[in-house]
Amino acid sequence: MRATSNTTYRSLQAFLDRTSEKMQTLQLAAATGKKLNRPSDDPTAISPVLSARTQIQASDRYIETIESGLDRIDGMDGYMDSIENTLVRIKEISIATVNGSLSQADLETYADEVHQLRQALIDDANSQIDGKYLFAGFEEKTKPFELNPNYPATESNPVNYLGDNGALEFEIAPNELIGVNLTGNGLMLGDFDNDGTTDAGAVDIFALVTTLEEILRGQPPEVAGPTAATVANGIAGTQAEIQNLDFSATSLEEGYEVVLTVDGTEYSYVNSTGGLLTGADLAAAIAADLSISGYTLTDGGGGVVTFAQNVGNESDILPISTTISPTVEAMIDPLEDAANQVRSQRSLKGNVGRRLETARDHMEEIKIDMEEYRSRFEDADILETITELQQQEESFQAALSVTGRVSELSILDYI
Repeated sequence: MRATSNTTYRSLQAFLDRTSEKMQTLQLAAATGKKLNRPSDDPTAISPVLSARTQIQASDRYIETIESGLDRIDGMDGYMDSIENTLVRIKEISIATVNGSLSQADLETYADEVHQLRQALIDDANSQIDGKYLFAGFEEKTKPFELNPNYPATESNPVNYLGDNGALEFEIAPNELIGVNLTGNGLMLGDFDNDGTTDAGAVDIFALVTTLEEILRGQPPEVAGPTAATVANGIAGTQAEIQNLDFSATSLEEGYEVVLTVDGTEYSYVNSTGGLLTGADLAAAIAADLSISGYTLTDGGGGVVTFAQNVGNESDILPISTTISPTVEAMIDPLEDAANQVRSQRSLKGNVGRRLETARDHMEEIKIDMEEYRSRFEDADILETITELQQQEESFQAALSVTGRVSELSILDYI
């Protein structure tokens, strides 16, 4: 079979075109670092590369969400640490003021400090990150706590909560949500179930601190106790008047004080037994421990204190009334409970932070694995690519040289 000159030229030109195209592909791979720049470069690699890229992008979104959650958790922990330290200082004040040798001026000074510390608690509870209130639930643009202008005239809560009970959840993995917020009504008011009242065993921190301030100022909140009722007179031919004070429906917490007012004179009994006194125990203790001028006190049983008063006539009976109020001693244990309430929430959110860190590490591992998987199909081996490019360049130069010499051949040279 004869090869004509045209056949030879076309063969050489095709080889030069293929070599030039291969060089261009290698130059692009060397410049971009990728061996897959067009779908036509390797059609079978497109699907795994796109799948890996999707996984990497999803991991980046999860990592960004997790980092945002960690910022929130870290911010809350810092403010809760400040709240806890403030409560510890308030407890120190309550212990210091138990000392009966302090004057009212000294107590007022401590009360002023408690007032400032309460404001510090409000400021910490109104903390923000990135312009969003941490303890407001879903109401992130609303300051959660403010002083109640109607306290104590018509309302019993010294501080109002304006947030809600919304649980903010972040998706940290496919179909896995985790709560990253803490609502102020639970943390500061002890109302974790959001029913408007402090839960059993929990503490309304603002009410507690406000009560301590009022006690130090000599204005403790008071609850009216029973009033004595006249039940008999002229006993055994005497002019004794018998009055009963019924405590059967009353219980007295540790550190609380019962004040009996008789003709304008106050007589007090403080529960320092270390526990709760039932009505019967309270009546027995008052009858045994109090000495009230003009009266003989006896335990009438069933929570009743019997007052026997010698008077000239029935109109001389003196009224007896009682009030019950907390003392500084009564604030010490609840303040520790309040600090423990904050510590408990710090611990719970610390567990959430640990879970977020674990999820972030897992997502970063997935991202690394997917990058390695994508790189196997898409990235070029630079050393191998440059070596091959040099080989193709040498081959191209050789082909050009051969083509030039072949193009010089002519039949006339052999005539």
